[in-house]
Amino acid sequence: MDGCDRADESSAYAACLRRIWSAHGSPSAERIARRTDGTFLPLSPSQVEEYLDGRALPETSLMLHILLRGIKGHDGAAPGDEDDPAIFTLWRRASGQPDPAPTTPLPPVPPSEHEPDFAPLPATGMVELTVQVAAYLGAAGIGGIIGNRADSAVVRTTARLFQSVRDRWRHRGGRTGEPLSEEEAVDAAIAAAIALDYSLDLLRVTGADPRSDGSWRVTLAAPDATLRAVVPAGDPAEATILIMPG
Repeated sequence: MDGCDRADESSAYAACLRRIWSAHGSPSAERIARRTDGTFLPLSPSQVEEYLDGRALPETSLMLHILLRGIKGHDGAAPGDEDDPAIFTLWRRASGQPDPAPTTPLPPVPPSEHEPDFAPLPATGMVELTVQVAAYLGAAGIGGIIGNRADSAVVRTTARLFQSVRDRWRHRGGRTGEPLSEEEAVDAAIAAAIALDYSLDLLRVTGADPRSDGSWRVTLAAPDATLRAVVPAGDPAEATILIMPG
C-alpha cells in the first residue's frame, strides 16, 4: 500500500471513529479517559484527543477495544455498535496490520460441556475453572450464544479477543505446539476472564511468566480476587484455558 492509499485508509478510519463518537453523545476526551480508569490500559485525555482527531492510531486492537468502551460508557449497546466490524477493518488497514486470515467456523461445544465455565464463583476457597476457546470461535460464539447464556455483548467481546489472538499467532507462522507471545497470552487470559463474567474495565495484568512446556501463567487482578490463568502453547483455537481465582 503506498502513502496515498494509507492516507485514504486513515481518513476513512478517523471518519468511522468520529461517527461512533457522535452516535454516543460526543463525550469529551476527559470523560472518555475517566471511563478507562481502573482498566489495565487506562487512556489519558491527550491520548484520546489524538485518537479522535486522527493524529494517532491505537497501537493494538485491544487498545481500540478500550477506546470504544470509553466512548460508549457502560450503558450497553447503543447506536453505532453496528460500525464496530468496519472500524476494526479500517484500523488494521490504516495501521498496516494484515487482514485476518480466513477462518472456518469451528463446531460449537455442546451446552452440557461448556455450562460449568459459567458456574457462580465461590466466595472463599480455590476452584479451577476452564474456558474452551473453540466455543467462542465457532458458529455459536459468533451468534452470541454459548451454552445456556445469551448475553451476546460478553460473548461477542470474548470472541473478538480470542479471534485476534489466533489471527496474530497464525500470521507470524504459528505451528503445532508453538508458544504464544506474551501479548497473545495476556489477551487470551483477559478474554477467558471476561467469559467468566469479570469486567474488562476492572481487570489489571500483574504478571505474565512463560513455563517450560511453552504455556504462560498470567496473573490478573480483579475486584476481591486474583486470577491465575494458564494459557497453553499451540493453536489458540484448540486451547482450554485454566483459571484459578483466589
